[in-house]
Amino acid sequence: MNDVAAETTEVLVVGAGPTGLTLGCDLRRRGIGCRVIDRVAEHHGSSRGKGIQPRTLEVLADLGAIEPIMAQGWSRNIRVRWHVSGKLLADLHLPGRDPLPEVPYPNPVLIPQWRTEQILRARLEDLGGSVELGQELQHLTQDESGVTATIRDTPTGRTRTIRSRYLIGCDGGHSRVRQLLGTTLIGDTHTEHFAFGDVEISGLDPEAAHVWFDADRYVAASPFRGQRAWQVQASVLPDEHGQVEPAGLEFFQRMLRERTGRTDIHLSHPTWLSNFVSNVRMVEHYRVGRAFLAGDAAHVHSPAGGQGMNTGIQDAYNLSWKLALVLREKSGDQLLDTHEEERRPVARAVLKGSDAGHTAVFSAHPVMTVVRERLLMPLLRLPRIQQVLLAAGNQLDISYRHCSLAVDVSSASSAPQARPGRWRRFGRGPRAGDRAPDALLNTPGRTEQRRLFDHLHGPHFTVVLFDTGVDTRAASQHMIALADRLDQLYGSDVATHLVLPDADGSAAADLHHTVLLDPTLEASHRYGVNRQAIYLIRSDGYIGLRTPHLDEHALTDYLDTLLRPSRLAPD
Repeated sequence: MNDVAAETTEVLVVGAGPTGLTLGCDLRRRGIGCRVIDRVAEHHGSSRGKGIQPRTLEVLADLGAIEPIMAQGWSRNIRVRWHVSGKLLADLHLPGRDPLPEVPYPNPVLIPQWRTEQILRARLEDLGGSVELGQELQHLTQDESGVTATIRDTPTGRTRTIRSRYLIGCDGGHSRVRQLLGTTLIGDTHTEHFAFGDVEISGLDPEAAHVWFDADRYVAASPFRGQRAWQVQASVLPDEHGQVEPAGLEFFQRMLRERTGRTDIHLSHPTWLSNFVSNVRMVEHYRVGRAFLAGDAAHVHSPAGGQGMNTGIQDAYNLSWKLALVLREKSGDQLLDTHEEERRPVARAVLKGSDAGHTAVFSAHPVMTVVRERLLMPLLRLPRIQQVLLAAGNQLDISYRHCSLAVDVSSASSAPQARPGRWRRFGRGPRAGDRAPDALLNTPGRTEQRRLFDHLHGPHFTVVLFDTGVDTRAASQHMIALADRLDQLYGSDVATHLVLPDADGSAAADLHHTVLLDPTLEASHRYGVNRQAIYLIRSDGYIGLRTPHLDEHALTDYLDTLLRPSRLAPD
């Protein structure tokens, strides 16, 4: 029997994987009431999506979850031993790179998915939330003001209703939310079959990942730092009746023996075993009324390239700040339509790239097999090729340039007195819709440098006012007045920083605004600034607007479309 009165929350998140947990964390830190439910009775312990890409690491840093990820993950001095037809083709050493001024986390991190989820759950609890297990979504209905979900408590069989302003389906490839919305995944299914598992292994070097290829016969084993379990993978060849052998300890033991020619490798203690067929599919729309789909509920594809979990986390990160603005009545509901506008093309590109990667790595076609074994794999020995492949998956180049929230005031006609060279330099800087690059900057009165990202972290928008002029005090009066006005109009929703070239900070000593010093002009040049410029950086780290002069009207017009001023400035 249903309860008479429905429970209420602002956002109901269905599914407590990385996507749902990211939504829960980000909404909670923005002061939005949300509940995260999952139908399972207990949290899983499988490795699944084991790679976190550099852009996702930046997201986790903003959410306050980066330290345990970096402490327990494996990102430096990774070895991969590639074998083809029983012979060692390459013993790759990936030393990784030190943090760069513009990229704080340049290396992907290998960490089992269960540990990533555990870290995000702990962060959610720090923010006052939790995951409600054993809660199965059965039905949902929508009206103009919200969504009513019927939830079954699986331990007791009792049902209840939860009323929310919005509902987000983060419940994976077999999404119940997607089914109830009448939406389907559209695309193709690969013919190759695979088995995955988490097992303990003896007989293999635990400081390296191991891969064996022999035409369409593939097997691999990857260790995790500080963990006893390895993730094993193997292609599965259907028998003459088209039947596929289920994943199991004996199956993996036999695959390793047959495909490596070694009898000294022993497997034990399986904790997760699964069969997998790669789909390349996505939904036509991410939004149906007040319900949204994110992560694997919206798009599924090959694990080649390690993009699936990362794309889901960034789906959530894109949606959460927009939901918060709408629920706080700072923006209209139409802002939520930009989620699909921005994220669906990203998913489409990921599907295309992972599909190509899947074909290159796993295709059993004779021609592709020859190309892979005689051309592609030998190229992996080259450090330059290794860096290209790593960069292709780091997701740092994801951009929303052609979407409606990207405003690039970069035409010389908008400021005809400017010199042509100034526009050329600005044109080489990051554009509206691009990820804002990091930078190392000084702080007046302090000797150590701080990252620009340290100032971007948080639920606010950030306005960065650049001035590379020599006479900083005189040239910055307009900037100071603009910063004052932004404070009056938008309060804590917008943080304003002045980036000045003054090496010792003497010209900025009496300013009450946050001043960052760029004495070498490295940060200014990275942003394409030649004199003065404005960069408006959204709370998800993407550039919303940029202008190569202090165009206050362009800036406030943009902000007024997203943030209703907390109070009007005096006339």
